[in-house]
Amino acid sequence: MLAALLTLFWACGYQLSGSGSLPGGIKRIHMSVMNNRTAESGLEMKVTNAVIDELTRRGQNVVAQPDQAEAVLTGVIDSLATETIARSGSITATERRVVITASFTLKDPKGKVLWQAQQLRAEQAYAVSDINRLQAINTVSQRLAESVYDRLTDSF
Repeated sequence: MLAALLTLFWACGYQLSGSGSLPGGIKRIHMSVMNNRTAESGLEMKVTNAVIDELTRRGQNVVAQPDQAEAVLTGVIDSLATETIARSGSITATERRVVITASFTLKDPKGKVLWQAQQLRAEQAYAVSDINRLQAINTVSQRLAESVYDRLTDSF
């Protein structure tokens, strides 16, 4: 029964999200440091490193120099927002949510756009403290990187 079910999914082209290959048969990719349009210092490096880590962890050949790559992935962090989601009393926040929105573009060496994703969003709730906020930003960066990889390798 399981074999029949797997054959059915395979025959219709079903596959897990993010299990395809990079667009255009790209084998070597370079990730440029993201453009940070927020006031959060260092956010561009956190998100850039998370994307590089995700690409590497999933077996992609990430190269350090753009001239060694078959495509360059660039990104812009459009916004970082923090909103209160729980209060203790009328003015004391006990829980907040951090939301990062970013856009990504993959181009070949000639500048042709191979893939693009606008306004990707990831979020994480945290108990109010500076350390929890930083941990939430790290978590959101990783979630955003996973989303980028899944969409980048989606072959539907």
